[in-house]
Amino acid sequence: MKRALQALRTRARNVLLQDWVTNAPTPPYYDFPPSLTPHPFMGLGKFVAGRIHQMRAAKSYLAAHTSWFDENPDPTCPRGGIDPEN
Repeated sequence: MKRALQALRTRARNVLLQDWVTNAPTPPYYDFPPSLTPHPFMGLGKFVAGRIHQMRAAKSYLAAHTSWFDENPDPTCPRGGIDPEN
């Protein structure tokens, strides 16, 4: 009985991941494959985990990162205006 349950769970996970990849593919800029296991940093606070997700997707509040709503952002630092923000 235990083997049948484990086989069913494995099959369900595989079907779910395949459906996910087929119906909602990851954007081209996101290099990480879909997973049903939470990332290790999800145990951190909400703010820190959110920033790590933004860094992984190269989408953050920093001007140096590209944005999903502005295709040609200004990468210079808003304070100095000379060097790129990093």
